[in-house]
Amino acid sequence: MAMACPDRSCIVRYVALAAVLLVVASLLFPVLDGLNVTGFFGDKTYLVVLQDNDEIRGTGGLMDVLGLITVHDGSISNLQYQYISTGINSTWNPIVNLNAPPSFTQFFGVDTAQLSDSNVQYNFASFAPELQSDFYNATGKQVDGIIALDFTAVQAIMNVTGPITVSGEVITSRNVVDRLHYYSAAAEGAKTSLTSLVSTLTIDLAGVIRNSSLQQKLALFATLQTLESEGHVLIYPNQGFWFRTAVASTPAATDSISVVDNTLGSEKADFSVNRTIDYHVQLFPDGSAVSTLTLTYTNGNWWDYDVFSTALVPPGAELTSVQNATQEFKGPLVTNGDGYTALSSRMLIAANSTGSVTYTYIQPNVVSGIGMWHSYDLYIQKQAGITSYILNASVQLPPGSTMIHEANVGSNQVFTGDAQVSVVYV
Repeated sequence: MAMACPDRSCIVRYVALAAVLLVVASLLFPVLDGLNVTGFFGDKTYLVVLQDNDEIRGTGGLMDVLGLITVHDGSISNLQYQYISTGINSTWNPIVNLNAPPSFTQFFGVDTAQLSDSNVQYNFASFAPELQSDFYNATGKQVDGIIALDFTAVQAIMNVTGPITVSGEVITSRNVVDRLHYYSAAAEGAKTSLTSLVSTLTIDLAGVIRNSSLQQKLALFATLQTLESEGHVLIYPNQGFWFRTAVASTPAATDSISVVDNTLGSEKADFSVNRTIDYHVQLFPDGSAVSTLTLTYTNGNWWDYDVFSTALVPPGAELTSVQNATQEFKGPLVTNGDGYTALSSRMLIAANSTGSVTYTYIQPNVVSGIGMWHSYDLYIQKQAGITSYILNASVQLPPGSTMIHEANVGSNQVFTGDAQVSVVYV
């Protein structure tokens, strides 16, 4: 026989208990995976990469700091960070073979680089195995996984964890990016402040996960989920519960665009550069299309912005023309790989001005459908590290066709993550 609840407090307690159980289930299921990656079945060592996304790279940003974290029974048992982006050939920053896409190696005629400059692949999932191997060859240290985060992620995490004190200086979410930039540009003796900041933040984050209230845990969990979905926190390998979203699955699409930028000698510029993707596609009755892709960079800095830009479009795309409106321009180089055609150009955008490049290309088949119904889908993948971009998308249907449904077709759409444009017509 069920016991009656004398007042609403009983119901409130039951609801609260149910909420806690749901949270615990979402965080810990399956339990064995969670225990394994946090060192309960043997120590786990992870390589942590701090990327400065104010100097954008293919994987999210310039690699400023590398760290080794060993986890034992859910707690950090060993922690070591080293600043690597000085260009010095140290043990943690050796010269490595540059296993980069041909669009980069052919354009610049290079096949080696220092480890700190080797993250020029198209995405973190492609680069991480190379980093794991190169780091082992240089140091003899084997890691179980790699966690990369950028300055945007550090700022967002500190919104949850609160201020920290490093060398007598109070670091908050408001000034942390500025201090990271300051420490990374400081004299060699001051680099210890940078590694101290990252070490303190890591220890505080572990403390929040272990000791904080349920409300703070939920806030941190939601923050990390958002950062991961937007490419500011990246995890490798894609194994086990905690690594389940390390490599995002790409939705089915008949057309795709992925723009990968690498800043070249422009110092700390990308936080003041706004990106716009203009895409117009003209569809034909046979399923082919003519695509016009314009990449626009608005440089808000008082110095020039030098960027190597690669647009990955579907395989089989045939470039018919290219136009640019930049201070200097070199390219394009057209290369092909497994599942893509790469259109690469180097552009110099003058200070406080706007520059652009426009590619026009033919695609053999971008429409799918059965009977009278036809669908066109465009998937746009945002580069890790970039905070947002503006999308202007337009679709011109074949003559005589009627639009049935459309999504994300229009102007001045702001995206902080991937986007998908969809059109259904008869």
